[in-house]
Amino acid sequence: MAPNQPGRRRDRGDRGAALITSLIFLTALSALAGAYAMNVRTTLGQRGASGVRRSAFYAAEAGLNVGITSFANIFQNSGVPQGIDFTRSVGIGDKSVEISLSEVPNCSPCPSTVIPEGEVFAGLDTIPYRYTVQSVSSVPPGDSTAHVGGEFEINTIPIFQFLAFIDSHLFIMPLPDMDLHGRLHTNSDLYIQPDNSLTVSDDPPAMPNVQITAAGDIYRGGRKYDSSWRCWGTTVVDKLEDTASPIGDLDPKTMNCPGNENPLPDSFLNGWQGSIKSHVRNIVTPPVDIIDRGDGEYWERADLRIVLNLGVPAVAQDFRAADLCPLGAGIPIPADQPALAPIEVHRASGMVDAAKTRALLRFMCERRGALFYSDVPNAAPSVPAPAVATNPDSYNPPFASSDSVYRRAGEDTTGNGSVSTWDRNDDICPVGTGASPWWRPPSCPWPNSSPTVSTSWWTDMDYRRGGFFNHREQQWMYLLNLNLRALIEWNEVNGGVLYPDDDRTDGGLVVFMTVAGPASGSAINNYGVRVFDSADLDMRDATFPPGDPDPTGITLVSDQSVIIEGNFNKADKYPAAVLADAIWILSQGWERPVNGAANDEKSMYSLGSGTRDVPADDSPGGAGGTGAFDSSSSLAVNAALLFGLGPSTRDPDWYNGGLENFPRFLESWSGRTLNYRGSFVSLGESQHKHSNWACGSGTGCLGGGVYDPPTRKYDYDTDFNQVENLPPMTPKVVYVQQRIYTRLYN
Repeated sequence: MAPNQPGRRRDRGDRGAALITSLIFLTALSALAGAYAMNVRTTLGQRGASGVRRSAFYAAEAGLNVGITSFANIFQNSGVPQGIDFTRSVGIGDKSVEISLSEVPNCSPCPSTVIPEGEVFAGLDTIPYRYTVQSVSSVPPGDSTAHVGGEFEINTIPIFQFLAFIDSHLFIMPLPDMDLHGRLHTNSDLYIQPDNSLTVSDDPPAMPNVQITAAGDIYRGGRKYDSSWRCWGTTVVDKLEDTASPIGDLDPKTMNCPGNENPLPDSFLNGWQGSIKSHVRNIVTPPVDIIDRGDGEYWERADLRIVLNLGVPAVAQDFRAADLCPLGAGIPIPADQPALAPIEVHRASGMVDAAKTRALLRFMCERRGALFYSDVPNAAPSVPAPAVATNPDSYNPPFASSDSVYRRAGEDTTGNGSVSTWDRNDDICPVGTGASPWWRPPSCPWPNSSPTVSTSWWTDMDYRRGGFFNHREQQWMYLLNLNLRALIEWNEVNGGVLYPDDDRTDGGLVVFMTVAGPASGSAINNYGVRVFDSADLDMRDATFPPGDPDPTGITLVSDQSVIIEGNFNKADKYPAAVLADAIWILSQGWERPVNGAANDEKSMYSLGSGTRDVPADDSPGGAGGTGAFDSSSSLAVNAALLFGLGPSTRDPDWYNGGLENFPRFLESWSGRTLNYRGSFVSLGESQHKHSNWACGSGTGCLGGGVYDPPTRKYDYDTDFNQVENLPPMTPKVVYVQQRIYTRLYN
């Protein structure tokens, strides 16, 4: 992103306008001025005062548009006009034009409003800015000056007001039944072909309308390169009328297969009374580099930047210092650890923030297992075997013991929003006397003389937890793993040492996480970030106070892929977003951190070892101990997701997975439901995860079978209809409307 210009402030507003993308249908400034200059030169050739006067007005009108365009460009570059932006002089032809702009009182910005019916993006929320502009051109002595004026409005529209907003082809081709509520838009073509049932409907009163739009064509059946135009399944879309019982919601209409009428003509789409439209205006999405480390605006404005640094020599952190592992909280001083890749806090400049890094190390000691990285085994075959994954000697340096148990004391491991005996935290309890640690699970005895498991990580500060194999990409991954809730709560208790926990800048907390190393910028790499145990992002309700009419929230950003494991933002929903190069969703059943046989993955060394199957015992408190799929509503993700997709045009036989696979999968979800509530936005193709879509074990699946799909219940989060409920730094699109135009004679 372009840096701030001198004398110009960022547009931070109620929800800091992160990356404002252009929706302005004006030519570039120089081209605009040049076109009007040509008109001026033409009219100068006309004889008489009327010709001179007309040429003066042409020049003044050019100046008017120059002024409007200059302000629009400032918003496009994430700014708000300031100081020197309000006056300027330009030469157009042989005319000198003076341009002055001013704010309309109480409208910089105006109160947020809904765009009325009949205008572009009707029904969407906008944060408008309104200005007046005056343009005066001077003419030869003895003739009148030309003076034109106007009032214009710049609408900044938060992009998280669509269930799905994609820059390339949009495919909706689910295998299990799929229900959608919310606006859908593609800047290219739309292809609809469910294997079974697809329903796109209103959901009154929160979602009273249906809106499906494509800048290109709309097809019923087939894929982009499928000449046979196969068409099956049942598709039902609500039309914009309510005449049939029950009254109070829109009437459904079945989209039958149209035979050879593909793409679907307007005469076919008109049957939905306007809820489905093709050939609408193109909407420009944010560029893929908005999430870059180093120069992207999210990196520059993040409140906290956590980096797994593979690009520097391994270090042996000494956690024996009292300020890192304080004895007063009953925390034993750990033994020396092996040399590992450092986990650091970086400044916007890319330099290490030494004070915050030291605070982060203390967090890693006090909440062990809440921040760690997954290592890559050095003796792994192309398809991993558990024997290799679980062998401590497969890693460099080796793990201390194959009996190290992957547990987190005081953590919500079930994802149900509370810490209980179901979380099996009593497997590993803190040791000590005196004051009890505030995060001690109630099931743990206190005072406590010894850990339940003598070989626990409780006395081991090797902050690695085994390996992670990405079966879709066929690669072991370096993962930076974070219990986001634990970090938020620890920062609250420790006086905001990592970031101010009451900071409302940009609408709340922005955390940037990444893996920095030799392959960070490569087209294909094995880097990623995972968040887990974050069903309730703030169980103490201090960083995100409940009941706030303008609630703060959190945006998690990475220039690498992000894996969301288990319920996320489910228990007490806050404004939240995840922005990443690619996004996966895993069930809590992906991990089985219990004592027992090697297949129980007790050490996490075999985490993601290639199997598609979830644990056989996934009941709360059972062998899995995580309650991953104890009911159809047990797994839920509530967050806006902005990400890159797999390729859709690279090869005629490949398919990017469609809307149904916007978040990617790596497990068997057969017979289970994923409840998603938020807003999907695609940046285009992923920059680091280029593998094509690969499905499950069924006949004809591409990629050899990686997952079995869930029943998908994907809903737009209607809370996003209110600007105050948007996640921090929500991207915006911009468009300009001229409201008033006047000509004055002197």
